Amino acid sequence: MQSKLIRSFTVMLVIGTSLPTLAQHAHGKGTLQLSLHSDVLQGQWTMPMEALLGFEQLPKNTAQTEAMNKLQKSLENASYFIELPSDAKCQQLEVLAESDMFKGIKGKGHGDLQYGFKFKCANPKALTKFDFPFFKFHLKSHQLKIEWVSQGVQKSATIRSSKPTFSL
Repeated sequence: MQSKLIRSFTVMLVIGTSLPTLAQHAHGKGTLQLSLHSDVLQGQWTMPMEALLGFEQLPKNTAQTEAMNKLQKSLENASYFIELPSDAKCQQLEVLAESDMFKGIKGKGHGDLQYGFKFKCANPKALTKFDFPFFKFHLKSHQLKIEWVSQGVQKSATIRSSKPTFSL
């Protein structure tokens, strides 16, 4: 079962990162696609690296290298990015943070973070409110456009760093 989940997550991430971006790269602005299927919550987040690090090319000094390494380490736990209601009793299954910068590849133009995560939730009905703590740590991040899909229900909203909560 877990192997099947990992494969579907990998397919979601590959498809999400290979499709043309619908929204243009805009500093301080990101997008998040959230979906709930049965008891599995999946997310695909895209954000300019400039909004997260203050730069979007390969690090040029020790401080930038340390900032990038700290971000990469922080993203190992999806709760750095998204906070789920405790009543939902969710367990992180997987995260994947992709950026040319993390690979040491000099990008052509803008650098983005592609971040995917997956949770298995014992009480998915409690998934009615999501908070985004990353805004506290990344002051150049200003807004996040969210698209939610679950069992025939769709919702779209834009949240801002001043009120980083998405409610269903």
